[in-house]
Amino acid sequence: MASCAIIGDVPAGRQAIEAGRAGKHMRTNEAWLMALRSEGPLQQEALAELRQFLFRAVLVYLQRHRSDVVHLDPEEIEGLAEDSTQEALVQILAKLDTFRGEGKFTTWAYKFVINLAASELRLRCWTTLSLDTLRGEEEFPLLKVVEDLQIDDPERALERRQVLELVQRIIDEDLSERQRLAIVAIHFHGVPVEEAAARLETNRNNLYKLMHDARKRIKQRLIEHHLSEGDILALFGQSD
Repeated sequence: MASCAIIGDVPAGRQAIEAGRAGKHMRTNEAWLMALRSEGPLQQEALAELRQFLFRAVLVYLQRHRSDVVHLDPEEIEGLAEDSTQEALVQILAKLDTFRGEGKFTTWAYKFVINLAASELRLRCWTTLSLDTLRGEEEFPLLKVVEDLQIDDPERALERRQVLELVQRIIDEDLSERQRLAIVAIHFHGVPVEEAAARLETNRNNLYKLMHDARKRIKQRLIEHHLSEGDILALFGQSD
């Protein structure tokens, strides 16, 4: 992620918040695009306003909606918000032509900063994850899927749990260690493919082959237990 370099004279951090407290008028989508595509003071004013909006939005997101920032102190959280905002501004300026005007410009811009912050948090999480941890005996978070689903039918909930327990057992017992490590790292811990490949001392193509073989083995074992893809999709689809 980019450092806290500043675009032009756009203020950073708390200065950006203060800059926006004067109560700017609500810009239309066309006004945003015109200002950001211009040069000089008009563009700088729009950048400052957009930066202030993005910074406050991502700060709220980090503080209220991400439990994985508990290990960060307030300054680190604010630094992450500033870095995400700065990188989002760079990306937004580079992709102005992709905005189709189907919603508010600020809503479109908001997605950039949130995605960047979430990605950085995932990176910070997996950088502390070792292969020894993945080889450990701790239970995979697979069964948490059931807890996150809205299930009113106890019988349906039991069937889902049984399927998840079967998948977890297949991963534990029927995959090779490297297949298991790849599945756990990428699907359960969100480790980026390139980094998972590096951890497993292989390359991207070999990792894809490893993942393909692992998924094929899981599918085969499920079929042996008389479970088709259609059965599983029906079981985990929305209840009528």
